[in-house]
Amino acid sequence: MALRSFATALRTLRDAAFRFDAGGQAVAARALADLAATRLPSGPVLTRYHDLLLFLRAHPPDPAGLRLIESELRRLARHVEGLSAPARERFVNEGLPHADTLTRFSHDTVRRVLQRADLRVQFDHAGEPRLDLNAVLRLTLPAPEWSHTTAGLGDADLLAALKVPPKARLGFLVDELARLDDRPFVKDHLFDALDLFVRVAPRRAAFSKANNRLPMPAVFFQHDRLKRFDTAALMNRPLPRPRAGPAWRVREGREAREAPEAREGAGRARAVQVIRDALTLTARETDPGTYLDERSLRLFDLERGLSVAIFGMTAERQLPYESYVGFMLFKNGLAAAYGGAWVFGARADFGMNIFEPYRGGESGFMMCQVLRTYRQAFGVRHFEVDAHQFGLDNPDGIASGAFWFYHRHGFRPLDPALARLAERESRRLAATPGARSSEKTLQAFTGSSVALHFGGPVPVALPALVERITALIARQFGGDRQAAEQAAVASLARQGCALRAATQPGAQRAVAEWALLAAALRVTDPLRLEHLRRLVRLKPRDVFGYQRTLLRFLGQV
Repeated sequence: MALRSFATALRTLRDAAFRFDAGGQAVAARALADLAATRLPSGPVLTRYHDLLLFLRAHPPDPAGLRLIESELRRLARHVEGLSAPARERFVNEGLPHADTLTRFSHDTVRRVLQRADLRVQFDHAGEPRLDLNAVLRLTLPAPEWSHTTAGLGDADLLAALKVPPKARLGFLVDELARLDDRPFVKDHLFDALDLFVRVAPRRAAFSKANNRLPMPAVFFQHDRLKRFDTAALMNRPLPRPRAGPAWRVREGREAREAPEAREGAGRARAVQVIRDALTLTARETDPGTYLDERSLRLFDLERGLSVAIFGMTAERQLPYESYVGFMLFKNGLAAAYGGAWVFGARADFGMNIFEPYRGGESGFMMCQVLRTYRQAFGVRHFEVDAHQFGLDNPDGIASGAFWFYHRHGFRPLDPALARLAERESRRLAATPGARSSEKTLQAFTGSSVALHFGGPVPVALPALVERITALIARQFGGDRQAAEQAAVASLARQGCALRAATQPGAQRAVAEWALLAAALRVTDPLRLEHLRRLVRLKPRDVFGYQRTLLRFLGQV
C-alpha cells in the first residue's frame, strides 16, 4: 500500500474509531486490518497512527480487536527500532518506543532518571541560562577549588579544569547541586537557572507511551460513548475501597512468588514509576509527580475501565495550609489524563489535562470521576477552575469552546454578570442546533473563574485567611515576621497548646504557620486548639488525616 493509501486508510480508521457504534466498529476493524497488512511509513503519519493505536488500546471493541491493536503496537515498536538514528529523530518527544525525549527537567527528576539502567541520559545543550556556571559552582565546590570559578573560564573550560569528562558532566552537575538538598528551593532555583536540556534515550521499548501501563484487574470493552449522565449523582457516589494487598496485581516473575504484602509494595512502586514515566514521556512535570510521597498514593478502580490515582507530596515540598494533591487517570491501564487539586478544607482549585491521544472519548465522564475522587476522599463541596483552563491566555481553550465543557458538567462563572451571560448564551445555543459561541463571547467568559458548588455556604478561601495574617503582622508587630511568629507560638503555649514539631522535615515550619493563623483567627476554644495540635502533627505525613482535621478546625464538616 502506498503512503497515500496508508494515509487514506488511517483517516477511515480515525473517523470510525470515534463513532463507538456497531457500524463504526466494523469499519474500524476493516481499516485496521488493511493497515496491518501493509508496510509502515516513517514520517509524521506514523506518529498519527501511533496515537490512534493508543486511543484504540484504551477503548478496545472486543478481544479480537484488542489482539490486533496489541500486534500493531508491537510491529510499530520493531519498525522504529530498525530506523536509522536520523530517522528516529523525527519522533523526539512523541513517546514512541525507542524514540528519545528531549526537554528540561527538575534536578530531582534528572537525578532519578540518571539512576535507571533502562535509560541513557545525557546533557544535550543549554538554552538561555540565567546564571553563569561559575557562580553556581562557587556555592557547591570544596573551598580549595573555588579559584577555578574566578579564573574567567567558560563553561566547557571550567568543567575541563575540574577534570570532568564530557560524558560525566550532567551527573557531575546533578551531584554538585545535590549538596543543597537541605535547601530544596535554593537548589531548584540554581539548577533551573542553568537551563539544561536533557536527552533521555530508552534502551528498551518498555519506556514508551504504549508500554507504560498500570496493571488492571480486567479490560473494559467499549461499545458506546457515555455523554449524558447525572453529574451530581456520579460525584456524590461513594468511592470503592482503594487497591490494597493482592489487588495491586503484581504477579510477574519474582513478584508472583512473594507474599501479598511484598506484592503490594512492588505494585505501589510500579504505579509510582508509571505515573512519573507518563509525565516524562510527554515532557511534562508536576510538583506532586516529581515529589510524590509514596505513602499517600491511593488508587481507585472505577467504572468503564477507569482508575484514578491521587497522591500528595513529601513533607519538605508541601505548601502551607493547603494540600497540593496530584492525580493521574488511567483508561484500561494507559495514562489518559493528569492534573491536580489544591485542597483546603471543603474547597479545592482544580486543573486537568487530557493527554492528546485520548481526547475525543468520554472526557466529561473522566473529569467527573476525578472530581468524584477528590470529593469523596477529602470532603470537597466547592471546586474552582481558573479561567486559563478555558481560554485566558490559552488560544486552544477558546478555539475548542472549553468553557462549555465545564458548563455542561455544572461549573458556573463566579462573576454574577458573566453567570447571567452564560445562562442567556446557553439558552440561545440550545434553541439553535449547530450554533456556536463567538470568540468574543468566549473571551468574555475568561473574566471569571468557574465553580462547581454542592450547596451550603461557600467555604472560606485561603487568600482571605492569609490577608488576615498579613494584617495582624502589620498592625501588632510593625511588619516584623519573626517577632510575630515567636509571639504566636508563645501565645498558644500560654493557652496550654504547645505545638510540638514532629521529626519529619517541614514539621517545624508548620508550627509557625499554624500559630500565626491561630493568632489571626483568635482561636481560644479548647476543641479547636486540639484540632490545631493534630494539624501540626499530620501535615507532614498524612494528607488524608490532615484534611479531615482541617474540615473540623474550619467548621466545615
